Amino acid sequence: MRPASVRKVKSADRTLDLLEYLAVCPGPAPSSSIAGALDIPKSSLFHLMATLTERGYVAAGEEGYTIGPKVAELARGADAGAHLGKLMRPVVDDLSRAINETCGFNRQLGDDTEVIYTRPGQHSLSFTMKTSDLAPLYAVSAGKALLAEMDDSWLDAYFKRVRFEMFARNTIQSVERLMRDIERTRAEGFGVVDEEFTPGILGLAMAVKRGDAVVGAVNVAIPIARYDQREGVHIRQQIRKAVAQAEAILDRSRS
Repeated sequence: MRPASVRKVKSADRTLDLLEYLAVCPGPAPSSSIAGALDIPKSSLFHLMATLTERGYVAAGEEGYTIGPKVAELARGADAGAHLGKLMRPVVDDLSRAINETCGFNRQLGDDTEVIYTRPGQHSLSFTMKTSDLAPLYAVSAGKALLAEMDDSWLDAYFKRVRFEMFARNTIQSVERLMRDIERTRAEGFGVVDEEFTPGILGLAMAVKRGDAVVGAVNVAIPIARYDQREGVHIRQQIRKAVAQAEAILDRSRS
């Protein structure tokens, strides 16, 4: 393991130790108490606290530090993801049975997609997704479907901060190419990847909405060796049915 990786892990450990410590404190904790309890040098603690306070994970007061509102927000998001996964389970199960391929429902999590429910295909050669798997928006079909629903101001900010990582031979490596794919997705209604995140795998996805709000995306992952034009037409038809089913479930859940 490289020294840089060791430092990153140590920093993560300190952050988690700090949050766990504050979570059980009966009241605000002064920095001196935190440094002593967790054996963190004061200079390191100062920078760590500054970052966590700025991001909302820690709140600073006259008497010391407490857990910030961002922690509760993350907890609510996890609960919402579990609830959404439960709602989308019959949609994904029906789609997977209809096409006998690995299918999933994904939501946006920052600049990534998160799998919140998945069902594998029954072929001996199938792609495997796992609940809570994360992938960059630009690299997977669900991510492209979600990006296509974003307005121009959101996309402009995203393009400025995105850093492209190479996952497979066709992974997008430029804003220009990503914008072309987003425009194609908007025109066709489907996000498509062809060996862009996983070698040998083609993905298709379509966004799911509740009213005007985008909730997530249904996706299918299929080995390229089993994919042809006829199969592509069939899969797109079934994805459209799945999206209609998902949106009907979401509408009922609001009433």
